[in-house]
Formats: sequence, structure tokens, C-alpha cells
Amino acid sequence: MGCAEYGPGDVVYFPEGPFSGVCGVVREVDARREELRIDFGEGIVHREGGVLRERRHRMTVGFDEVELV
Repeated sequence: MGCAEYGPGDVVYFPEGPFSGVCGVVREVDARREELRIDFGEGIVHREGGVLRERRHRMTVGFDEVELV
């Protein structure tokens, strides 16, 4: 995949592996290393419009580890 396919704000997901089905938001693209820095949350629970619990994560992944949504 080329770096032109990814940009800050894009939503990506992990098609397989330990994070299979998780979506994240691209924050930074490193074309030279073919890596993305993404943010994602887990455990989001809503009750009457309020967030009860959420854990935020940041990670660096390779272009070949995610797909655009």
C-alpha cells in the first residue's frame, strides 16, 4: 500500500490478529518507515448519553497491518 492512501483523520481497522475488528484514527503518517501512529479507545460504555468508562491507547503500526474503513 502506498502512503497516499493514508492521512491524518482516516479511520483504519485491524482485519486480523489480537486487535481484530478494532478501529482506530490515524494521527500521523511516516511514509519513509511505512508506519502509522493511531489512537483508539476500548471499553466505551454509554448510559443515557454519558461515557461510563473508556481506555485510550496510542500505537504505531505498519501499513500492512491495517486497512482503511
